[in-house]
Amino acid sequence: MRYRRIRRTAARGAGARGARALATGCVLAALGLAAGPAPGALAAPPSERTPTAAFSPVPDATSHTVMLVTGERVTLGADGSVVVAPRPGAEADYVTRRLDNDVFVIPLTALPYLGRSLDPALFNVSALAEAGVTTTPVRIEATGGATAPRSGPAFGAALAKQVGAEAAKGSVGDGPLFGGVTSVVPAVAAAGGRDAPRPSARADDTRRDRVVADHARGEHTRADDTRRGHSVADHARADHARRGHSVADHPVKVTVLGTDGKPLPGTTPFALANVDDATRYREPSLQAVDGEAKAEVPAGRYSAMVYAPTFDGAGESTGVRLATAEFTVPDGATGTDVVLDLRKATERVTFSTPRPAEEHQLILHYLRADTKGEVAVNGGVGVSSGAPVYVQPSNRPVATGDLRFNVYTHRKAPAEAATPYSYDLKLANPAGVIAKNQHYRVTGRQLATVRTNYHSDTPGRAQEVARLMYLPYESSGEALSEPFKTPAQRIEYVGGSAGATYNDWLKAGERRFVSEKQTLRPGRTTTVDWLRGPLAPGFTGPARGAGADETWYCAACRKGDALTFSPATVMDSGGHHALAFPSDITSSHFAVVSGDTTLYEGDGVSGGVLTVPPRTAPYRAVYDQTRTNGEFHQSLTTHTEWTFASGHSGAQTVPDNWTCVSEAGEYDGPAECSALPVVVPHYRLDAALDGTSPVGDDHLVVGFGHVPGAAAAPAPAVTRARVEVSFDGGERWTAAAVTAVGKGRFRADWTTPDAAAGRDAWLRVTGTDAGGNSVTQTVESAFTVAPARG
Repeated sequence: MRYRRIRRTAARGAGARGARALATGCVLAALGLAAGPAPGALAAPPSERTPTAAFSPVPDATSHTVMLVTGERVTLGADGSVVVAPRPGAEADYVTRRLDNDVFVIPLTALPYLGRSLDPALFNVSALAEAGVTTTPVRIEATGGATAPRSGPAFGAALAKQVGAEAAKGSVGDGPLFGGVTSVVPAVAAAGGRDAPRPSARADDTRRDRVVADHARGEHTRADDTRRGHSVADHARADHARRGHSVADHPVKVTVLGTDGKPLPGTTPFALANVDDATRYREPSLQAVDGEAKAEVPAGRYSAMVYAPTFDGAGESTGVRLATAEFTVPDGATGTDVVLDLRKATERVTFSTPRPAEEHQLILHYLRADTKGEVAVNGGVGVSSGAPVYVQPSNRPVATGDLRFNVYTHRKAPAEAATPYSYDLKLANPAGVIAKNQHYRVTGRQLATVRTNYHSDTPGRAQEVARLMYLPYESSGEALSEPFKTPAQRIEYVGGSAGATYNDWLKAGERRFVSEKQTLRPGRTTTVDWLRGPLAPGFTGPARGAGADETWYCAACRKGDALTFSPATVMDSGGHHALAFPSDITSSHFAVVSGDTTLYEGDGVSGGVLTVPPRTAPYRAVYDQTRTNGEFHQSLTTHTEWTFASGHSGAQTVPDNWTCVSEAGEYDGPAECSALPVVVPHYRLDAALDGTSPVGDDHLVVGFGHVPGAAAAPAPAVTRARVEVSFDGGERWTAAAVTAVGKGRFRADWTTPDAAAGRDAWLRVTGTDAGGNSVTQTVESAFTVAPARG
């Protein structure tokens, strides 16, 4: 069973053949996306010297970061994965609700007011991302002249203070906010003048006829829902109506009991869904007021689930309990009583690891499916405060549909540990149940060891790291980010149930970098370098051992006569690449030349898709970029030239799980798609964690390969390499002594003069394969010569 991915539709525009430019800063790969970089986004005007190129639509995939009304920052990936960072000075405790294309991230302090003072649309990060906002704009209504902090950390702090005050009185969520605020709703329609969401791409949902059909059926966009203030329940009712199901007609009373056996005071959201057919009834966020809620539902079998937090006087979570109920509403029933009893949530989720480790994060994922495999209830809870989390174990496996429950924890070494280390664990319960024993004992045989180096050319740079882990039935993940200072080193132990995969996310300053998804391999030890220079444009590839069911978007391919050339704008030596929102590229220039003809030339772009003549011809792609970023010192300016030959592609060389852009400007299958013979450098610079190298003897190992995708026959091997170094800003270049060391790798040796101490060094690297395809890449300030001692 796999639950539904976030739906992505094709971008639309005029023209069926030609070229599409990629705006610098548009995403080339998406956080959590089970695929590689995807071309697409904004079109740039064609050069006057472009006689054969016209623009055609190309889909895109994005990730987006938005600050919630309560101050938490949420990064939403194209597959629906989320990384949550707390507001300053607080913990990130939250619940998630997922319904088809919408992901809601709701802080626990907001949960008691959801659907009353706080509109659920405030936490629909999917809609906020598509509306293009980075900070949630709000409209506030109040009585008696009351005022409230505007959206952001101050609002979150005020809300936590009120939660604490109400918790001290025994009931949270009863009154208006801040003594008089009665309503807070998003004001997305006025944000930036955006009236429609950005289009985005899905490999299997890009045809225009699908888009037209969706609109003909009256499917509304998430941005429309946000403008109208629709809640989670509104989405569910619209979902029922679209499928032609009648409104529910059997009364159900749901009682939520607290740990004292009495109806839980205040407001408690819970989920309720039909598990015969979830499309008949699916409400992910009903409200029980003072422990009671009423609903009208069709006859059938049902599942209910509630996450209920408790708070202390400071508004911090003191615990979370998960309770469930399975019941039947008979046909013709005049009343059905259901109890969600928090006293049954008796099993605390705990872990033991080979080395002592303190819990930093705990995330639960509850996924209930109907008999058709359709998602009925899909939610989770994340806790970074260390508050205990209790769940209600199952007496027996569910009899209708399916249930999947799993836990994730990030744990850190004690502060006194000589070498920092951490654990990331993602563990599944048996299918159909929540296990009676929620203590997870992990042994060394279950763990992979990752020795991680976090490089930083700026001393003390603030960074955040998160690890998104996935089980085989999941297509999106959740994580809380962990702040730390760099440069740094630590050992990271990673473990999970069978088939677990993961990818990593790093925030350096305001830039975000991601790794490709990789399969967990217990018993293996690897070394990983983050942000090891030089940082330069390049092409990403699937991680070794990536599953055949993971779609990969080809970034340098020929499909028929559609030529796609779309490099990742910033990559480190470990293959991690930058997400484009926000982008620090302040100027760029991209051109494609064939012989004496310039096919495309434009500023502010990083690549594109062109329809070219079928005959085999030489091509030269040139890309210049400049980044303006106070958090980084090195590798801010690069110049890259690729030369290669290409002709009409009538054969497939890419794997069957790849997708390529067609001449119609849309993602299509791998048929007639072949990888271009584009040469790519891979650096191994002998520099310290802070990006410095001493004077005297120094060296670089550079490996040359080709863009991924040549599955049938590899491109000709790189036979010639040249490496040059400049210590005076590119005025004079010194050729290094280059020695081939095998497998396309070359070692370059040079002597750094004493006079270069304290200066930045530039690199220029050239590699040519046996077929004459080549790359030349110049990186300004690729590393820094360490100051002379004393």
